[in-house]
Amino acid sequence: MHDTGFYLRFTRLGDYIHVLFFIFPLIFLISPADLFSYKTVVVFLANLCLTAFGYMFNDLEDAEDDYHDVEKRKRNPIASGEITRKQSYLFNLFLVSAGLLLLLSINPLVFLLGVLHAFVGFIYSWKNLRLKSKPILDLASHVLFLGAFQFLTTYAAFRPIDLLVVPFLMIIIPISLMNEIIHEMIDFDIDKKTRINNTVQRFEGFNITKLLIIMVATIVIGCSIIVFTIPPEHKIIGLSLALFLGVPMIYSMNARVSRLTQTR
Repeated sequence: MHDTGFYLRFTRLGDYIHVLFFIFPLIFLISPADLFSYKTVVVFLANLCLTAFGYMFNDLEDAEDDYHDVEKRKRNPIASGEITRKQSYLFNLFLVSAGLLLLLSINPLVFLLGVLHAFVGFIYSWKNLRLKSKPILDLASHVLFLGAFQFLTTYAAFRPIDLLVVPFLMIIIPISLMNEIIHEMIDFDIDKKTRINNTVQRFEGFNITKLLIIMVATIVIGCSIIVFTIPPEHKIIGLSLALFLGVPMIYSMNARVSRLTQTR
C-alpha cells in the first residue's frame, strides 16, 4: 500500500506545475470576466491531470531504459521497483479519465481537444511509435502536448476559436520548442547510449543561438499583437503580464542556451 505522497511524487508535479499556473493570466487575457469562474478551476485541474498522465506514461514506457541509468532510475519509480507496471497503468487510466471528464463538463469541442491532447501524450512515449525518438516528430509532438493543446483547451473553454489564437501560439510554440531542444541537448550523451534518435541527435551541429534569436523575435511579436488587441481598459495589466512573464522566461532560455554552448 502506497500513501498519497508517493503517488504525488510519481506524477513529477514539480516538473510542470509552475508552467500550468500560467493558465490563470492566460484566462485573464482571453476572457477577463471569467477569471474567477468555476471553469477556471475545471480547466486548470483537467490540464493538470492530462499533463501528469503524459509524464507518468513516459516514465512507464522508459522504465527499462531508465533502469540502466542511476539518476533516472532514482527518479523513475517503475524503474526503481517502487511501483509495478499494473499500478502505473491504473493510475494513468484514472488521471486521463478524470481530465477528460472534467473537459466534457464544459463543452464537446473542449473535450475533443482534450482527447487529442491525451492521444499525443500517449504516442509521444508509446514504444510502438515513440515519436520522441523520431527526428522532427519529437519536437512537433512535444509542442502539441506541452503547449498547443494545453492552450487550445483553455482557449476553447472561454471563447470560440478565432484568429486571436495565432499571437498566443506565436508565444507558446517557440517556448515549448526551445525547452524540448534544450532538454535533448542536456540528455545528448544518455540518448545516444540508449539509441534514441531524436532531432538533436540527427542534427547535432545546428546553430541553437540563431534559432533562439528567431524564437525570441517571434515571441516579442506575439506579445505585441496581444497587447495591441486586448480591450483598452486591460492594456496596462496585459502589458504588465507580458513583461512580468515574458522577460524572465526569455532570460532563462538564453541563460540555458549559453551554458550549453559553452560546455559543448
